[in-house]
Amino acid sequence: MYVFPKISLRPEVENYLKESFLNEEAVSASSRQEAERKFETLLLRLSHPPSMTTVRVNTHLGSVQHVRGLLLEELQKQFGESSIPVVQHPALPDVLLIPMTGPSYESWRCYFRVF
Repeated sequence: MYVFPKISLRPEVENYLKESFLNEEAVSASSRQEAERKFETLLLRLSHPPSMTTVRVNTHLGSVQHVRGLLLEELQKQFGESSIPVVQHPALPDVLLIPMTGPSYESWRCYFRVF
């Protein structure tokens, strides 16, 4: 059971996505009902924001620490004094994560190395 309602799209957008999602290849891999169920699940999951924003760093152009600094500067400009953390993914060294802010800050903090 989902807490958020299904995303509301314009009919032409939903029809386009549905046609793309329920193509012959997808339907032949399983059944039409299974493909439709997966499409409906996708619409439910798209209705709420992700818990993290991910940024993959091109380490040929800049270091992870440099990009992290740039992100922190930009977040400081946009949100002023509030401290929004930028953390490194525990398994992917070239990926930075910007967790959602709010009441569950402490719940994710223990999983990531906070700089």
